[in-house]
Amino acid sequence: MKKLEGKHYISHNLHQYYDKIKSFKKKRTFINSDFYTSHQQEIETVINGLEWDNTLSINPEQKDEIRVVSWNIERGKQLNGIIDFFKEDSQLSKADIILAIECDNGMGRTSNRNVAKELAEALKMNYCFAPSYLVLGKGAIGETAHSEQNTVSLHGTAILSKYPIQMAKGITVPPVKEVFHSSEKRLGCKKGLVAQVKVNEKTIALGAIHIDLSSTANDRSNQLEAVINGFPESNIQLVGGDWNTSTFNLRKKGELAWQVITKFCTIGFKGAIENYMTPELKFDKPIFDMLLQKGYKYNGYNDRQKGSIYFDINDLLHHEKATMFVPRFLLNELERRLRPWNGCVPLKIDWFAGKGGMVTNSQTIERPQNNTVQLSDHNPIYVDVKLK
Repeated sequence: MKKLEGKHYISHNLHQYYDKIKSFKKKRTFINSDFYTSHQQEIETVINGLEWDNTLSINPEQKDEIRVVSWNIERGKQLNGIIDFFKEDSQLSKADIILAIECDNGMGRTSNRNVAKELAEALKMNYCFAPSYLVLGKGAIGETAHSEQNTVSLHGTAILSKYPIQMAKGITVPPVKEVFHSSEKRLGCKKGLVAQVKVNEKTIALGAIHIDLSSTANDRSNQLEAVINGFPESNIQLVGGDWNTSTFNLRKKGELAWQVITKFCTIGFKGAIENYMTPELKFDKPIFDMLLQKGYKYNGYNDRQKGSIYFDINDLLHHEKATMFVPRFLLNELERRLRPWNGCVPLKIDWFAGKGGMVTNSQTIERPQNNTVQLSDHNPIYVDVKLK
C-alpha cells in the first residue's frame, strides 16, 4: 500500500509509439522485441501506476454514518451530466465515498478528459485512480465513431472520498484473457483498487473492481478474492463494483451456446431470467460462497428489488454486442422468447459486500438521466453504513 500525500498525476510520452506497438500482431513478438526492451520501464510504470489528489477535501464533517456509492459510469462518456446528477440528485448528493468504475483518462472517445480527476474536482472530493490498461485503439464496439487521437490513453477504476485517503494500491487480479489480441487492443491487465480512509476514528478499507466480462463463475470469484486479500487491517471493510455476475461465461460462443441450451433444458427460459436477479443461488455461487467464507455479508448491502443493468434486445448497441457472443440461431430464439418482457430484462451485476459496519439502507437509482440523456448503461447503487 502506498501512502498518499499531496497529489500525483500519471503522465508519459508513449503516445508517439501507439502505432508502432499496434503493428505487433502477437504479444510474444512484442515482448521479445528490441522496442519493448527499450521502453519496458516506462510502459510498466504507466500501467502499474497510481494517480491521486488528496488536497480537494480538507476538513470533512465527521459522521457516525456514511453513504458509499458504486457506479459504473461507462467510461465517463456523459461526464458533465454525471457531475450534475451527483450534485443535484437528492440521494447521490449525500455521497461520502464513490467507487467510480470504468474511468477514462486521456481517451479520444471521452474527449481526452481525465474523468476521475474532473469528477473529484467538481464534487470537492479526494481521489485515487488505478489504470488497468494502456488502450491502443479508439475503443470497443460502439465507441470508434470519433476522430480524436488518444493522449494519456488509460482506462481504470477510481475511488473518491470526502475524507483523506491514507493509502491505496492497484491490485492485479488473475487474468482471464490476453487483451493485446482483443478487438480493443490494450497493454496491461485487469486491476482492482484498494484504499483506506479514516472516519470518526474508524479505519475503513475500500475495494473497487470491474470484474472481467469474459470470465467464468470461478474467474469472477478469484478476481474479487484478490482484491479482498489486498485489504489492509481496518475496522470496517467494504468492497463493491461491477462484478459481471451475468450467470454466463462469455469467453467463447460455443461454451455460451451450450450454457443457454442447458439452462433451457433444466430451469427453462423463465427460470434463467429469474436467475439474472439472483445469481448467488446457482450460476454464480462461487463468488458469493467465497465472500461468506471470508466473513463478508452481501445480504442487506444490496437493493434486491431492482437490477443494476438491463439486457435490452431492442437497443441497437446491445444487439450488436450480443452478436459477438450469441450464435445467430440462438439470438433469434432469444428475441422471440423475450417478447413477454418487451425485449428487456434486468440483471443484478453491481454489488456491495462488507464486514465490520452496520448497514442501515441500500438502494438502486434506476436509469439516471440528465436533460433526457441516459448517463450510463448501469444504475448507481449505494449503501449507508453506520460506524458505531
